[in-house]
Amino acid sequence: MNPKKTMTLAALLLTLATPLAPAVAEDVKTAEERALEQTVTGDELISTDRHEISAGHVDMGPRFVEGRWELMFRDDSAAQPVWRDPSDTVLATSDAALLPVPDDSRYSFVQADPGSEVYVIPQTELAGVVWPGWNTQDPEVVSRLGRGVTFTLEDVEGPGNFSLYLENGNFSAPQVLWSSDSTDPQDIWVDPNTHTHANWVFTAPGIYFLTVKVHAELADGSSVADTARLQFAVGDHTDAQQVFEAAAALPALDGQDAGASARAEGTADTAKPDVATEDSAATESAVAEVSDSAVQNADRQGASPLLFVGAGLVLAVLAGGIFLAVRRSSTAQKEALEHVGRGKKQ
Repeated sequence: MNPKKTMTLAALLLTLATPLAPAVAEDVKTAEERALEQTVTGDELISTDRHEISAGHVDMGPRFVEGRWELMFRDDSAAQPVWRDPSDTVLATSDAALLPVPDDSRYSFVQADPGSEVYVIPQTELAGVVWPGWNTQDPEVVSRLGRGVTFTLEDVEGPGNFSLYLENGNFSAPQVLWSSDSTDPQDIWVDPNTHTHANWVFTAPGIYFLTVKVHAELADGSSVADTARLQFAVGDHTDAQQVFEAAAALPALDGQDAGASARAEGTADTAKPDVATEDSAATESAVAEVSDSAVQNADRQGASPLLFVGAGLVLAVLAGGIFLAVRRSSTAQKEALEHVGRGKKQ
């Protein structure tokens, strides 16, 4: 176990022990608090560039684009927010995200030995680490939605285990939302005009692909759905170009053509200097439903993702998910993954 990281978590624990004030003046709110209260406008631009995000704020969420329902990333890591196609985006996390697994049975879903280090993208923003969440705040989405939106994890591929979980900030057990331990689709229900963050955990470095479907019933009774792969580059030795090359070998998703994969074979506009890098993870799908009240409660309390409870202590933000890597039948994909030196689990 890394003593430096242990001390960092302990210091964070002391900070979290301080009671939250019932109200916070606008001029003393943190950047994180302001981000959670974000306003999304209908005139935000859409970027078609290849991009890495390795630090800063980004959300996945549905947006109507020329009347078409699409799952996109709202990239708020730079001065002006822009929306990006997931096939053109890599969420990257470096070894700076490594944290030790707590010796606490409540975190067994991580599927890693206590004390071993895993990659944690936290529920609470950390400097130098990408901060992904999700929102249902596109104005046209809000105006046309019925009750809400469902995000479904359908598939995960990658070299290690994956999980997504919430710390609710009340000393309760972590709430697992998605886990690669299951082969069944798993749903997250989200109310309209909602913005949430959770802990994303990967147990090994490499390339991950998460296949996510966002679907809803609109107020007029019609149904909408879109499916995309979220792309993650995990660890210092995995970069966006490797992810794009591996993505080019993947089969097209149902209802989509192979255009996005074909673009990966061309010249990529990777990592702009002013934009952070984030990674996309993948493993076989898992089941976990979460109520909208629990998700909203987590945001209201500003729960820390690094809070791990062990031996009477809460040690924040380690979560991980159990990864069942699925061998793909595609020889081309296997060669692409082997090319970047990341073997798949059987």
